[in-house]
Amino acid sequence: MSEAAVVPALGGMSDVGDPARPGPARPTRRWWLLLALILAVGLGVRLWYLFAYLHPAQVIGDPLYYHQAANLFARGHGWPDPYELKINHRYVADAQHPPLTSALLALPSLVGLTTFLEHQIFECLLGTLAVFFVALTGRRAAGPVAGLVAGAIAAVYPGMWINDPLVMSETTGILACSVLLWLAYRYWERRGYLDAALLGVAAAAAALARAELLLLTLFLVTPLILLARPRAQAGGRLASWRRAVALLVTAGAACVLTIAPWAIYNLARFHQPEYLSTGLGTTLAVTTCDETYSGPALGFWDFDCVLAIPNPPTERSDRDVFYRKVAYSYLGKHERELPKVALARIGRTWGLFHPFQQIRLDTIEQRPIRVSQVGLGSLWVLMAASAAGAVVLRRRRALLLPLVALPGALTVASTMVYGTSRFRAVAEPAVVLLAAVAFTAIRGRFVPRGRHSGPRRPVIPLARPELAPSGETVAPPHPGELTVPLRAGPPGPTVGAGSGPPTTPTGLGPAADGGGPP
Repeated sequence: MSEAAVVPALGGMSDVGDPARPGPARPTRRWWLLLALILAVGLGVRLWYLFAYLHPAQVIGDPLYYHQAANLFARGHGWPDPYELKINHRYVADAQHPPLTSALLALPSLVGLTTFLEHQIFECLLGTLAVFFVALTGRRAAGPVAGLVAGAIAAVYPGMWINDPLVMSETTGILACSVLLWLAYRYWERRGYLDAALLGVAAAAAALARAELLLLTLFLVTPLILLARPRAQAGGRLASWRRAVALLVTAGAACVLTIAPWAIYNLARFHQPEYLSTGLGTTLAVTTCDETYSGPALGFWDFDCVLAIPNPPTERSDRDVFYRKVAYSYLGKHERELPKVALARIGRTWGLFHPFQQIRLDTIEQRPIRVSQVGLGSLWVLMAASAAGAVVLRRRRALLLPLVALPGALTVASTMVYGTSRFRAVAEPAVVLLAAVAFTAIRGRFVPRGRHSGPRRPVIPLARPELAPSGETVAPPHPGELTVPLRAGPPGPTVGAGSGPPTTPTGLGPAADGGGPP
């Protein structure tokens, strides 16, 4: 037998993973210690922001809703409208916002931590947990160094923490989307039924944080599962598609079952069918009017629009339907203006249309101007880097879909309602991860490896360790890996195991740590 090199059946990363399955190697103790340090910095930044800018806080608007709803739910009062209960002292069933944010805030409320400050601190902890999953996703997507770089960016980048002490749904959305991205890369490596089910649960959690994120089932989950379908084996192409459809049904069923308790609860208490939220009608009412279709507020919202609509019903599902009809009527009369409005909404969301005016408008939601200015400048840098990171992953033939599907779904959702800086929040993990890939690639190209980095692993490990250069430790080939001749030898078929397409040396690209070939 000729000397051979080994290529993991599904791997594209330079570090050798678990012998039982392809994928990245388990993180070292040093990696975990560095991540712990990053998490400590991330929590410190969030707490500094809280106490320097947002304490004591003026508790109004959505933060009041989430805070009061959490305490009411923890006390066993169900899900009423907190505003009605506080101002008019009447119980009105409500689902203005999906439940996940208030449900998570109810956890500290259950143990007596019911003040707004305590909920602010809890949100900072959730934001720090999102940093953890961003780092894990970066490691799976582009290697251990990229994971740490992504975690470091997520720890200090204002776009990832500016919403945390505000007690808004963006923190929950960022966390849910960070977990979804991690599970997407996990699914790509494993492609099992449990992995598909977890993907469906994560997509449902994102939708229960922000209703528009249900689009991720179409933009991310469905194409990922179909793209990852196994190559035709003995059963032929039909068997391959059958398994892909079975995995897709598994993910869909998990998603539906996760949302079902909330949807059933809503169907039992409202006059009209409501599944995730009764807030669409109100949102359309404040964004579909003359003030938001032209003038200074183009692409934004104006609360005077909904106040100008007479005699809305009190019952929340009836009100939702009522406002939707008014908004759809206006849309039908202003169809020609929709492209202009949609572009303005996208521009506001991504900091490209009247960005400094948008910063001033963001103060309505208690965002400090200076922090927003730093966040906007950081966003522009990261957006440029993320474009480069997408090119790097594409050239490596690495999985790119999750990191473009998330911003894509968010952008489409923004065109449907309105544009604002906080809508961008749930896509920030993808921006951070793509930027981290670019920064890691730059590091690998221009920064020499330190003497404590250890020997550089070959992109294609040797099948026979005794042939490795002195000083390098190379793992022997494992079952389920492809062998590729290193030099001329007897012709023969290449054998591999695994459900995904085989990876060839020409498809590996640069090493996962961003360095060039060894």
